[in-house]
Amino acid sequence: MANLEHPASLNAYQQFRQACALLSDTSRAVLPAWYQDALELDFQVHIRIDGASVQSFFLRRSSNIWGESPPFSEETIGDPEKTIAFGMELIKSVKALKGTSVGIILHIADEFATAEMKPELDNPAALSELRDLAYHNPREILDDSSVPPDQASWRVLPYPAGGGEVIGTTVTISRRLSGFLGTLRKLGEDTNFPIITHALSAPLVAISGIPLVIRPSGDRPFVCILQYPWFTILAFFNQFSDLRLIRTLQHRGMRRPPNFRNALNATNASLEFVDPDIFVMPMAVEVDARFTDDLRIDFPDGAIERVTFRSVSPRCPEVPEPALSVLPPTGDEASQSHTFGVLRNEKWFLQDFLPPDKEVIETFPTRNEMRLLRYLKLARYVVAAAAVLGVAWLVFGFLTVKNQPAWSFNDSKSSEVQQRMVSLTQERQRLDHWNNLLADRSKAWTSMEAVARLFPAKSGLMLKSFSHTVRPDSAPGQAKVGFIKEWVFTGYAREDALAYLNSLNSREGISAKFAEISEITGNPAFDPAPNTRTIVVNVKSQENPAFRQMPLEEIIDSDEATYPFTFNFVITQRFESADALSIAAAKAP
Repeated sequence: MANLEHPASLNAYQQFRQACALLSDTSRAVLPAWYQDALELDFQVHIRIDGASVQSFFLRRSSNIWGESPPFSEETIGDPEKTIAFGMELIKSVKALKGTSVGIILHIADEFATAEMKPELDNPAALSELRDLAYHNPREILDDSSVPPDQASWRVLPYPAGGGEVIGTTVTISRRLSGFLGTLRKLGEDTNFPIITHALSAPLVAISGIPLVIRPSGDRPFVCILQYPWFTILAFFNQFSDLRLIRTLQHRGMRRPPNFRNALNATNASLEFVDPDIFVMPMAVEVDARFTDDLRIDFPDGAIERVTFRSVSPRCPEVPEPALSVLPPTGDEASQSHTFGVLRNEKWFLQDFLPPDKEVIETFPTRNEMRLLRYLKLARYVVAAAAVLGVAWLVFGFLTVKNQPAWSFNDSKSSEVQQRMVSLTQERQRLDHWNNLLADRSKAWTSMEAVARLFPAKSGLMLKSFSHTVRPDSAPGQAKVGFIKEWVFTGYAREDALAYLNSLNSREGISAKFAEISEITGNPAFDPAPNTRTIVVNVKSQENPAFRQMPLEEIIDSDEATYPFTFNFVITQRFESADALSIAAAKAP
């Protein structure tokens, strides 16, 4: 895509347009590899440069399978055209394996230098801040002000063990390989195929694997000597396997450092190490093979042992750094010393010395910003789809209404329809009128059922006479007429039946009985619940002049003379004109 501009030089709208272009033209919103570390990717190419040779290896991380990478030579590094050709071949190989990204891990083994930090920065609690300063502003932490920090990349390496004079040192690598890695990253951007780079210091990676190949005595300090073609590194450890100091001795065109003996003795003395164990670790084929034997002559009282990483990295026996860089932290390292537990777990050994420039990183949106843009784009699609569905629904609704018979209604037929509506209205009014007149207000069988429920058998009551009358309760000018229903009962009662009559001689008692009758018969006329109805009851009882006292076994229920009392029971129920059962007063339409 076209060259991108730094967001600081763009206004908000231009930044948004540039981010949208990245969203539509690149895979940054869907491929997490753009924001991952090269050592986290499944497909990786490890390139090792030690000054005497250039070697490359291809790794499928998910299956831990090592193989040959596309052809790579020292000329590839210095020639951008060859670098691009190598990158294109690598992309082709990874795509053939169904890969979507590749990591380029550069192991720099041809240079290594250290520099002291300012004494006032000797604060273990500020290590994270020092790590960030070394990346962005190394001048703030370097003790030597004459060092040009802009010409090299600086990283902090702490000495986590307590009791040391300094908390750590700085490691530097020149930026001469930045162009090579930048060309590969640019190729990945141009082809929309993530090529993620990571530049490691090979000696630091090798130091991280020391606990895997040595077995210190545990009661004496020891020194690990890492032999590279152009320099030798001395790593000093106390009896607890804690890193105390790292020194670099340049060969200056020779196979071994010229001042090695003096440097080793002086450092041991400064650290108060007495006869430490010495482990010699050749890190390339081209190193001095007689170095170990000569050490035994120079230091006859010390235990000197030659060790290799062959058992740790069988895929790369002569160059262990690639295999060590992808080796996960193990419990053995943490158990051997605090140094390796901290430095491996916090990835101090795996710091990237040649990352993309800060301006390049800031040019591209972050992963969260790309996700947000993607969600906004999806939201626009959803809104557009909703708008289309809304229009389609309106069109469908219009067509549905248009297909209704009412849409094709002819105005000339309006009078015919109106006349028909008048006729139907009159017919409905006639039906309503007769339905009102024929409403179930006082059927004979329900009235008889009411009598049977009011005076049940064996209740101590004998009914002598019963009358039921209905009369209108009219008022002039009303459309409907209310009515009054009256029941009059006379009869005889025994003494124990008077209590039952008294329970009915109240509005609550008679209402409960009428509600029972309404529920049993299904006749709404007995329902006392509507507020348009009132019910009044009046019960009068007196002594029966014809009563004769006789033995219990001689009493006959049908004999009036066996009842000591007579009663007169009147129930009056009034239906107002607003009641549902009121009678229409007008004539039938």
